[in-house]
Amino acid sequence: MNRKNIYMIQPNYLYGNSAHLPYAAGAVAAYVFSDPVIRENCELKKIQFLREDPDTCVAQAEEPFLIGFSSYVWNFEYNKILAEKFKRAYPGCIIVFGGHHVAPGGELLDRFAYMDILVHGEGEEPLRQILLALLGKGNLHEIPNISFREGGKAFNTPYKEYSSCDYPSPYLEGYFDDIVSGHPELSFELMFETNRGCAYSCSYCDWGSLRAKIRRFPLQRVYDEFEWACKRKIEFFGCADANFGILARDEEIIDRLIELKNTTGYPKKFQTSYAKNNSQRIYNIGKKLHDSDMNKGVTLAFQTLCPEASANVGRTNVSLQHYKKLMRLYNAANIPTYTELILGLPGETYRSYADGLNMLMEAGQHHAIYVHNCEWLPCSAMGSRAYIERFGIGISKIPLNQPHMALSKDSGEIPEYSQIVTKTASMDHDMWIETNMLSYTVQCFHHMNLLQFFAIALHDEKKVAYIDFYERLLAYIDHHAASVCGRVFADIRRRLREVVEGRGGLLCYDSEFGEISWPFEEYAFLKIVREIDTFYDEIADFLRAFGLPDDLFDSLLLYQRNIIKRPNRKTAEFDLAYNLHDYFAAKFKGESAAPVRQRITLKIADSDIMTDWASYARYVVWYGRKESKNIFSGFVTAKDGGNA
Repeated sequence: MNRKNIYMIQPNYLYGNSAHLPYAAGAVAAYVFSDPVIRENCELKKIQFLREDPDTCVAQAEEPFLIGFSSYVWNFEYNKILAEKFKRAYPGCIIVFGGHHVAPGGELLDRFAYMDILVHGEGEEPLRQILLALLGKGNLHEIPNISFREGGKAFNTPYKEYSSCDYPSPYLEGYFDDIVSGHPELSFELMFETNRGCAYSCSYCDWGSLRAKIRRFPLQRVYDEFEWACKRKIEFFGCADANFGILARDEEIIDRLIELKNTTGYPKKFQTSYAKNNSQRIYNIGKKLHDSDMNKGVTLAFQTLCPEASANVGRTNVSLQHYKKLMRLYNAANIPTYTELILGLPGETYRSYADGLNMLMEAGQHHAIYVHNCEWLPCSAMGSRAYIERFGIGISKIPLNQPHMALSKDSGEIPEYSQIVTKTASMDHDMWIETNMLSYTVQCFHHMNLLQFFAIALHDEKKVAYIDFYERLLAYIDHHAASVCGRVFADIRRRLREVVEGRGGLLCYDSEFGEISWPFEEYAFLKIVREIDTFYDEIADFLRAFGLPDDLFDSLLLYQRNIIKRPNRKTAEFDLAYNLHDYFAAKFKGESAAPVRQRITLKIADSDIMTDWASYARYVVWYGRKESKNIFSGFVTAKDGGNA
């Protein structure tokens, strides 16, 4: 008997030489082919995970019966072009689109004739039933959560929430073995689930639109997947749970990961989205990962500190007092944290956003703040026409906003797009630009440390609010366009204007820093460090105007200039009139401290020297940002010269 050929498509970009295994496509395939009827009548010919030439894909295919496309923002345009080419070559094949970029309802069927069936939400059970129906063992009308054409019009079946989570693992069933063994040049990342579902309903998130009871995968499956990856020496593990740490067993899962690292050497790093209401359990998890050198930073997410914006998006945050308590806890244990914010939520203004940034710094967040521009997602509550009209949302379509993607060497690369919220009823385009400029200023100069030590000292010694310092800095930069930072930030302002005009994006490229894309704040940092001595010479007048005592100012400038890592710099030794290194170490731990006059000789000795800018950009700025790897800390020794 000739079995029918099935293809699953989930292409993604490379990030340097790192590749994501196509977990969604593999998970659906593993479940679908666990059905004996499908296994007897169908054959899985290929799971595609790279953005291969579409014409080559079609030419190499063997009489496809059904092709399933897992679609999201990073592959939707590619998938559409590939699907259309398949349909032209094989008019009888069934094209099924699923994934988070397939909006509710049948609108895509009205727009794209080559699409036959849409799957809304989880794909395992719907695709199994679709295949059975196509094999004469069922009826499309009886399958929940799909759309298909009937009488030339889209027919939408009722929504159903699934309760099972006992699906076979694509890793353990061998669906990725050939991919890994066939691409020794790539470094793969393990993406896994321990549970599925999200208890929250934030309007900007396409998880929130599928708000569902949390269902747990069997622990043994999770542990067996870990061992599968360790045997293949996969260094990076990413957990796809919406709220890792929300369940008591999550701490046991981390214990198992650490045990595997101790016995096999893998994984090297672990990253996840932590539960929104950060708890003692998440602190325990973060500390264990930190002590095992597996921590990529613990998320203390707010998204917004504006009460009106929080209400508009259905977000409930921890209290600021609790956040301060958490910051003291993590800082005292030297556990890196990062706080995420979203810029462009309805109800937010420049002033509310600036005040929010200030509150986070006042609370002790000096490690990392990541600001994400709000992205309009079709499966989120924000994706609905009613929501857009209610809050006056304006959207700018830009090239895909995914930092650190490898640059394509193919001139025929199919572009992907992000849709960024650049206007709301409370924030017009000009305000969006100014808010972004302040955001990049804080991220680059404070959380990437270029002027952080001055900001902290001025906050303590002169009662200068953090946000006042950075607003004044941005004004100074704008009025000194010929300076190092002036040139960089003028370029960013120009690019932001192009975004709202529909002809620009939010990423930069510079071959000196590697063949990958950079978000504006990291790009600005790299460009400034490239001329770091000139930068500090130029910015000295701005800093001196705050009126610090001359000896403290001179020591701060010397310390600030030398504490930033740079390529090809192994050692440095300099004399200070104040105990600045101990002072800042105490501040980062959340302790009360003040600079004390004391003659100190600091010596920096770096054992991990980056000899070129591309390596520095990748390992210090990209990989090391959440852990403040761009400043010297563990390599600093102090020699007491007595009281000044």
